[in-house]
Amino acid sequence: MTSGQITIIGAGIVGVASALWLQRSGFSVTLIDRGAVGEGASFGNAGNISPGAVVPYTIPGVIRQAPGWLLDPEGPLVVRAGYFPKVAPWLIKLARHSSTEEALKTSRAMRVLHAGTFEAYDALTRGTPAEGLIERCGQLYVSERPHGAQGSLLTQFMREAAGVKTVVLSKDEIRQVEPTLAPIFASGMLLPDNGRVRNPHQLVRLLAEEAQRHGAVILRGMVTGFERDAGRVRAVMVDGQPRPVERVLVAAGATSGQLARMLDAPVPIEPERGYHITISEPESMPRIPVTNVDAKFAVAPMNMGLRLAGTVEYAGFDAPPNWKRTALLEKQARRMFPTLSMASVTRWAGDRPTLPDGLPVLGRAPGYGNAYFAFGNSHFGMTAGPVMGKTIAEIIRGEAPSIDIGAFSPTRFC
Repeated sequence: MTSGQITIIGAGIVGVASALWLQRSGFSVTLIDRGAVGEGASFGNAGNISPGAVVPYTIPGVIRQAPGWLLDPEGPLVVRAGYFPKVAPWLIKLARHSSTEEALKTSRAMRVLHAGTFEAYDALTRGTPAEGLIERCGQLYVSERPHGAQGSLLTQFMREAAGVKTVVLSKDEIRQVEPTLAPIFASGMLLPDNGRVRNPHQLVRLLAEEAQRHGAVILRGMVTGFERDAGRVRAVMVDGQPRPVERVLVAAGATSGQLARMLDAPVPIEPERGYHITISEPESMPRIPVTNVDAKFAVAPMNMGLRLAGTVEYAGFDAPPNWKRTALLEKQARRMFPTLSMASVTRWAGDRPTLPDGLPVLGRAPGYGNAYFAFGNSHFGMTAGPVMGKTIAEIIRGEAPSIDIGAFSPTRFC
């Protein structure tokens, strides 16, 4: 078993989980992030933990719907004016991965990566202050269309093939499961083996504190480059100053693509802008997470209030937030939950790290003996994070990974 020192770039759920797994085998860890711990996509997500997440966002039916969404100002997909020429080549790559054959391959890889999420979280949080934040409570999908909650025949096949348990609900049964919902939904589907984290930001911070208690050093700074020699990274440039490293792991979310290019790895990651609102005093909220299948957003009860998260916007890193997207979430919240109080609402916008095939990158950086990648979970970071951390730790230790990582190769786009 290999041990030593490792520098991890990124202090979100993947970076922090990786740190904890590596510490257990004797590594000393330094975490570097340009922001505070857990304040990227790990802060703003819906907190869903979904071992049953085996349906890619890029499947044939979705691609056919995309033009209509783009023409609808209240649709779930937006490409910012002026950004389309830049993102078009990436969108073409995405479309190429939307065939039935490609979608089934992606689905199988998602099952491999997501199936063990609760077990991995249990191993990381047991006996720590974070333990009570994870709950296997089920998730509810709803649609105003008959049979809409179950999705297409292809998505139903994906769940069946993966052994994902589902319970189809009628209109009346939906209200029995979640009485707070408006009586507008014609179909529902319960995924009883899915769950949630009660506060994603709190979870990541508590895990980072656990890593610190075991000796991890957490630095705030901007990584601007690498010093390299003979197929090895010798130092990480932090705010222009070199920090020597023995090994380096890139787990920096949406900025990981830029860092990968500095290591001559052309990983086509796109910053996919997402938005959320959090209602601190909603007066009423659902018992379990609810996904609106029609409008493509999630509703998550959390310990700080009710969060609605979703929408997809391609605008690039530097574009300011379009807060009209959060106004849309507020409108949808009122439609779903008629008794909801909106007196105290906060808004957030951030970038999800997304690759054209919907799968992350996991493995050794090509051409380097001491550099590794673990990033690109898009909408599934909280689900995949602890398993990604466990797997990359196995790879760094020189062990055979406990899951099949073939689908996540950093070289698959070369």
